[in-house]
Amino acid sequence: MALPSQTFMTDLKVNMTPDTVQIRTTSSVNNYGERTYTGGATSYDAYIVRVEEGRRSADETLIDIDYICYLPDASVAIDPDGQITLPSPISATRPIVRVNTKRDPLGQVAQVVYVGSTSKKGG
Repeated sequence: MALPSQTFMTDLKVNMTPDTVQIRTTSSVNNYGERTYTGGATSYDAYIVRVEEGRRSADETLIDIDYICYLPDASVAIDPDGQITLPSPISATRPIVRVNTKRDPLGQVAQVVYVGSTSKKGG
């Protein structure tokens, strides 16, 4: 018999994650400080929300966040050095700005991925 939390997570993935994102986490930095990605992408079920707000970094540079992706997965490990490809109709590869891990008393239940803009904007 499945634990209630496992049943809930299965139902959540089936009913609440209509989209699939592709994430690549293997990267290196070239001589110009640009990140280069290698290897294949991994697919994750996701719930994607478009946002119209930004936040300021410690040096007051405006960082635009275009989308928030909710990934209900107990084992996914994503960091801001990764790269995410959003599904159609967006169909764009974007930088990952920030990642928050959500936990309950039994451990990780999801990751929230804040997806940046394709263009570099500053303030």
